[in-house]
Amino acid sequence: MDAALAGLASTQRVNFRDFMSIVEESNLDLAAQRDNVAIAQAQLTAARVYEDPSFQAGYGGDVSHNRQVTSYSGGISQTVLLGGKITARSFVANSGVNINVAQTTDFVRSLKRQAADAFVDAITAALLVERRQKGLLRAQQLVVFNAARVMSDDIRQGELLRSRVAALQARDEIIKAQSLFQQSLVQMAVLVGDRWHGDLFYPVGNLDIATREFNIEDLVKHALSSRADINAAFYSLEQARAQYNLVEANRVPDVSVGIAYNHFTRVTNPIDPSPAWDWLGVTLSIPIPLSNLNRGELAGARYTELQAQKALKSIRLKAELEVRSSYERYVLAVDSVEQYAKELVRDSDSLYKAKLYTLQQGKTSLLDVLDAYNTINDVYLGYYAALNEQAKALVALETAAGIWDLNF
Repeated sequence: MDAALAGLASTQRVNFRDFMSIVEESNLDLAAQRDNVAIAQAQLTAARVYEDPSFQAGYGGDVSHNRQVTSYSGGISQTVLLGGKITARSFVANSGVNINVAQTTDFVRSLKRQAADAFVDAITAALLVERRQKGLLRAQQLVVFNAARVMSDDIRQGELLRSRVAALQARDEIIKAQSLFQQSLVQMAVLVGDRWHGDLFYPVGNLDIATREFNIEDLVKHALSSRADINAAFYSLEQARAQYNLVEANRVPDVSVGIAYNHFTRVTNPIDPSPAWDWLGVTLSIPIPLSNLNRGELAGARYTELQAQKALKSIRLKAELEVRSSYERYVLAVDSVEQYAKELVRDSDSLYKAKLYTLQQGKTSLLDVLDAYNTINDVYLGYYAALNEQAKALVALETAAGIWDLNF
């Protein structure tokens, strides 16, 4: 695939597994997703905070100047949370941590598929450039061959012109293929995030890999037991249940307990004198929970829990269908590659060589050779498309099943 490097920016060679490691370490979207876990952990810490005590102080003085009592007061009160509110809040927040961890894991699963598809597309594009260059070489050989025949008056100028047109078309196809290859490398660069410093990553790999054998029922079982999106849905159900418990806990009224102290100064009023004295009291405040007559929040929490149950069932069903459809896609893709590899590619090469030989012997026309030339190009393009589909189908299947042991 070295020929595909022509005209490109400086590149850094990378194999599949190294590229996947770089993406997982440096992708910016994944880095942002991981921050959600830290945020959820901070919210869990915050959920355990207890109510702060309150301090009150006061002063009362005689503004009528009748030498009445002056009072100094102070007190402290504490709200006591009842009904297990702190525990319920912690359960909700802890479920949030689990959800974000699972969602981050599922993000990695999806990102791996995206990165693998980009790597496969880049290898396919490089193969296309290489094929187009071989096609141009063959077209140029026809031009040289026909030019010699024109010089010896074996053919007319028209056939030489046709071969030159074919060479120009082949050159145009190379430009298009190089542009597609450049775009595929840019897509790879986008995925590497912080590791991209202007150089493009050049994929080194092989799409013509051995056929894999899978047991579809084992794949379904593994997907349902390990996929992170299913785990995230399970933790969402767990959080909905915890939220319902929190709503119930919040319906239990809290009490406030306080201690108050007052100091009264000596009264020197001649009509009603009194000595200085101190007062100490304890207060207890209990709200009357008339708002509990409204059960809207409780009903909403219950319906949220039921909704989460349905969402979990839906995700499990979709995961199973995704595995089964991906499996069928992979089986068909394998059949297509085998058909190209065993029959069409070999036969098209033989056809072109035979047509070229008969042209050299003067037993066939240039149009027949050009037709064979176009046929072999179309066959190889179809073969590369089949290889691309087989690789992507395998990526989709392993992603759907929640396994990952790929290498290209």
